[in-house]
Amino acid sequence: MPSPDPIAIIQLRQRVLNASAAEQPHIRAAFAQSFPAWADATAWTFRVKEVGDDGRERPVRQPHVPFTLWPCQRRAATEVIEGIEAGRDVVIRKSRDMGASWLVSAIAVWGWMFKGWQSLLVSRVEDLVDRTGDPDSLFWKLDYLLSSQPRWLLPCDPDSLAKGGQFRQHMVLRHPESGATITGQASTEHIGRGGRRTFVLFDEFAALDNAAAAWRSAADCTSCRVANSTPIGAGSEYSRLVATARTKGEPRLVELMYWDHPEKGAGAEQRIDEDGTVTGFAGSPFTWSPWLAEQAKRRDRVDLAQNVFAESVGSGAAFFPSHIVTKHRDTNAADPKRCEIVRGKLVREPQGRWRVWGDPTRATEYVVFIDPSHGTGSANSAACVMDATARRVVAEFVDPNISTYDLALEVSNAARRVWRGRRATLVGWETNGPGATLQHDFERAQYPAIYRQRQTGTTSERATRRVGWTSTKRAKRQLLGDLARALAQGEVVVPSGEALDEMLEYVILDDGSIEAGSRRDEASGAREAHGDRVIALAGAFMLCGEAGPAVEEESEYGGDTLGSILKHDDVTREW
Repeated sequence: MPSPDPIAIIQLRQRVLNASAAEQPHIRAAFAQSFPAWADATAWTFRVKEVGDDGRERPVRQPHVPFTLWPCQRRAATEVIEGIEAGRDVVIRKSRDMGASWLVSAIAVWGWMFKGWQSLLVSRVEDLVDRTGDPDSLFWKLDYLLSSQPRWLLPCDPDSLAKGGQFRQHMVLRHPESGATITGQASTEHIGRGGRRTFVLFDEFAALDNAAAAWRSAADCTSCRVANSTPIGAGSEYSRLVATARTKGEPRLVELMYWDHPEKGAGAEQRIDEDGTVTGFAGSPFTWSPWLAEQAKRRDRVDLAQNVFAESVGSGAAFFPSHIVTKHRDTNAADPKRCEIVRGKLVREPQGRWRVWGDPTRATEYVVFIDPSHGTGSANSAACVMDATARRVVAEFVDPNISTYDLALEVSNAARRVWRGRRATLVGWETNGPGATLQHDFERAQYPAIYRQRQTGTTSERATRRVGWTSTKRAKRQLLGDLARALAQGEVVVPSGEALDEMLEYVILDDGSIEAGSRRDEASGAREAHGDRVIALAGAFMLCGEAGPAVEEESEYGGDTLGSILKHDDVTREW
């Protein structure tokens, strides 16, 4: 079904806006019979991104645009409305940013205006249901859609329908004539108790903590439950619903995929993923487009699977593609020089805790990231030193028995005396668990160049007063995802065979989180290894994007000493 002609849409909207009193009842009746006709003629939507001919996403120049339905949206709307009217459950499987939340919100407004529907909109937290000024909230979309309607089509004065008006309170919209309502609720185990609803929408259903209980509870108040989401992980209630819809036809499966998007699917063609780098499965067919090619550069394999291909990645699946890790190991892995740092110098030691792959030089810039342990021998404390310009690992420190205070002294000494480049060597660490004390340990060591967290999600992303990196499910996913993309695109060089082997231990759990399997580390003596080298490596790669403060060169010799006069610093600078 082709999209309506833009010129015809403009003419239709002008005609509806200026409809005479005699025309208005006929137009109202036509809209009551056809959701697409109403959306095309009156509704507006809010966009933040658009896709250029080269496939790259850019901020839109004009965010307020007519809600002219794409062919895939027209098909999806028809299937959802048929489910509502027939009393059948619906599950929407979609790629990210396909306008599904806007579409179902518009269906709710249409049912409120013309059908007398009682609708309930559910999301993970209350702010995602109704929050003033937040386009991500569902009721912001409702308010936006109503504010775009011709005045004559509304049942009362627009001010009465604006938030705070007579018929629009927090998470409630009431129709002054028909008694239709749209209400909102944060997800709980008791959805819609004590009421009857025409349909219940669960937005981003896969992200709900109590999805199964909420889905069951909603069955008591409605004959149509709509689950709208992109996948998060295997084993979820959402993935179960999709699997049931595919095999049994109940609930009804509605799909909105990227290749049906008029911009993301432009130039699409069918291809075979020969080596599995795109889909994760060698020989798998997929729909290629310039937009997908750009996304493959920015997203890791799991991100692509879930948010682009809308597939749940199975529990136990490897996070880092094994063929990419293996190829990198074959190309870049090298035996290190085992060393200890003695009086500020690297000294060869067969069992040394430092593994070194390059001579230190003052001509480059270094960063160091630490994944500390409690020092009890059960897990490694690991530190990774990286050339911030070349994105190359130059050294690695591993010790399962070192205390956090001694670890801070060891790393600060290494940053001052060995890996001291043209700028102060920036040091960061994971703050969870044993890392909570490292700030005070580095303060006692009087080391100044410490990584500070940034205000993510802001335009400036300024550094905060909080030191170190805090591991959360989302932050860890981003940290490891950035490393996975860099490894796949050849933007980082990792000569550490042990670190690359640890990458293969990282798996995806049922809830979509990423963890490393436990195993004994023969190289360090740790009784259990938990991917410590990988966190240190990923953290160091993150720090490469940070600029360290320029510092004066620190000499080991006083101004009047013979070492200063003979410039021993210059002689001993190179290893």
